[in-house]
Amino acid sequence: MNLHRWQSLATAMLYVLVIVLAVMVVANRHHARQLFGELQQMQKERDQLSANWSRLILEQSTQLNQVRVEDQAKNVLGMQKPMADNTQVIRE
Repeated sequence: MNLHRWQSLATAMLYVLVIVLAVMVVANRHHARQLFGELQQMQKERDQLSANWSRLILEQSTQLNQVRVEDQAKNVLGMQKPMADNTQVIRE
């Protein structure tokens, strides 16, 4: 009788352990899905930041080229911006 009692107790403890482990597996999978969602969001944000960075680099190089062209026009070619009294408006 004592052996039957210990077997019943061991069986009940195993059932409880299986249920606890099953709940832990479900909680772990839920947490993993949440982390995967966060990862996807961060990758999307990274891609947007990378695209913005590329646009800024392109804009910077464009503006540097404009500054360089203006500098070359002034210093090498001796050009200057026309004054208002040096401009003529042509009407058709």
